[in-house]
Amino acid sequence: MDKPFLTVAVFVVTAVPSLLQFVIPGLEPALMRDPAAIAGGEWWRLGTALVVQDGGVLGTLFNLGFLAVLGYVAERALGPARWAVLYLSGAVVGEAAGFLLDQPGAGNSVALCGLAGGLVLVGGAERVSYERALGAFYAVVSGAWLPAASGDTWGWVVTVVLVVAASQLVARRESLPGWLPVAVFGVAAVVLMALRDLHGFALLGGLAVGWISNARFPLLPGRTSPA
Repeated sequence: MDKPFLTVAVFVVTAVPSLLQFVIPGLEPALMRDPAAIAGGEWWRLGTALVVQDGGVLGTLFNLGFLAVLGYVAERALGPARWAVLYLSGAVVGEAAGFLLDQPGAGNSVALCGLAGGLVLVGGAERVSYERALGAFYAVVSGAWLPAASGDTWGWVVTVVLVVAASQLVARRESLPGWLPVAVFGVAAVVLMALRDLHGFALLGGLAVGWISNARFPLLPGRTSPA
């Protein structure tokens, strides 16, 4: 089995500043997505916002754990090239949505939602594999994290519904049709977008790039089954 070198590299690059922000005052505000600062020329914040977290200790541990688990699963199933493209798709779409919607913040969860959104689509004509089902579970839980953490009532409702639906994808993965995770992701993306949750935009971006990469373009070589 191939070693998940890309996942490890991205984990280290993300984890170091994410943890340092708790001992270096001002690090997170200096790197976070700040639409006003970006409009003023600090465009690099669109990238640095991915390596610090705005969810406190719990949110930071959740995002880093999500990166370790889903990153390993995705790199094993898809290979590093598609991993990178899908991760970046979530990052670009999520950060762009945050800027256009004037939402300051930080965190790598948008990139991970793009990764998992694409993971569930690549090889989608086949039966749902364990890797894609697990990816669906983690992506949907992460996608619902922000509205739930905000204390919004509808956010909690969305969280419960999506977690139950995703858990069923995992539990019944052998008997479900391959299109079902795509449908769940599509609904999740639309609902989260309606809530102005950036994770919904990132999920949609991952679905779009996953659909394109599913055409087996030479630029995006990958595996349709784990090694």
